[in-house]
Amino acid sequence: MVKIGVIGHTGRLGKPLVSMLEKHPYVEIVYTESRKEGKQGNLDGGELFFLALPYGESEKYIDKIKEKRIIDLSIDHRDNPEWVYGLPELNRENIKNARYVATPGCYATSVILGLAPIKCMIYCDDVIITSTSGISGAGLDKKEEDNFIVYNEGIKHPQINEMKKYLDLDEILFFPERADNTYRGIISKIFAKIIIGYDKHDITKAYMEFYKDSPFVRIRREKHEIETKNVNETNYCDIKIHNTDKRIAVISALDNLIKGGSGQAIQNMNIMYGFDETTGLLF
Repeated sequence: MVKIGVIGHTGRLGKPLVSMLEKHPYVEIVYTESRKEGKQGNLDGGELFFLALPYGESEKYIDKIKEKRIIDLSIDHRDNPEWVYGLPELNRENIKNARYVATPGCYATSVILGLAPIKCMIYCDDVIITSTSGISGAGLDKKEEDNFIVYNEGIKHPQINEMKKYLDLDEILFFPERADNTYRGIISKIFAKIIIGYDKHDITKAYMEFYKDSPFVRIRREKHEIETKNVNETNYCDIKIHNTDKRIAVISALDNLIKGGSGQAIQNMNIMYGFDETTGLLF
């Protein structure tokens, strides 16, 4: 059994993380800590620690656990070369032997998974993305009144850095939206220009080949609608492709709290310890 510590266990990502870990057959939670409930258990007894903390908070705890293995769910270490970027579908081999893993952002996960198979087939300076998220992405409760909000639009959102780095893009225009009367889920719509010489067959083949060994990515055919209800409370990402000879539109959907957060963190843990990647995540 892997001895687990969770710091920030009562937060937006900490709650679903603990719920899934409690059902995982190969782990035992031996330590939890949060501002709301304080410290419980044995810090020294943990061998892997999850940090489910707000931006800028994780550094307060690193010194206490730096000799352990760590998975950070926040943005704090995603651009740190000493940390492995924890997107399994791109970085599985590096995750296996990592001590420190930085779990990707929810928007970044939906966009990178959406474009990764064809990043060499599109122009790197002509990508436009709109993403709609439920209100849990802001750490808030669902509201009764109808309201959509566009925020941090253009080149402002901090997760753009992840998208550019791992997709080898020079420029992105990103328009995140939030639906205040919806709690969870993300749908991203990604628009790019195809480099001359590639066709529909090349693109379809690229997606099927890239994700053939990725149990949580589903390439949806034309008859399947992309809906958050099909991915919410799961670790799946659904992807659908629309393309002509010149342009491509990719739609991806995932649960921002699971595949975009806690579920992906557990997927990383499974890889780090040699468990089947899906263990504890098929529910």
